[in-house]
Amino acid sequence: MKKFILSAVLAAAAMTASAASATQAWIGDYHLNARSGPGTNYHKLGTFNPCTPVHVVAYNHGWAKVYFNHKYYWVSAKYLQGQSCHWAPKKKHHKKHYNQKRHNQHYNY
Repeated sequence: MKKFILSAVLAAAAMTASAASATQAWIGDYHLNARSGPGTNYHKLGTFNPCTPVHVVAYNHGWAKVYFNHKYYWVSAKYLQGQSCHWAPKKKHHKKHYNQKRHNQHYNY
């Protein structure tokens, strides 16, 4: 039991040290897929919004292993950038459409 606890503590310390020594980067101007491994054949775990700050901990053949919100993901390295940026989602404008036919059906003149 002591060995298991010691192993868990050492593993957690190694992950924290790895993330602490990581290089800061930002997702570029694209919504970027986050994957479980370095390639498109790995499962898609989610999508990063543009300009999301991440920590790069490793590279593998054009893919970057990034640390974000206490988890590791793989992203295509070509979409990372070394400087911060600003992104805000576009606001959706909801227009109320006037339907003359529908209006006439309800209000017969």
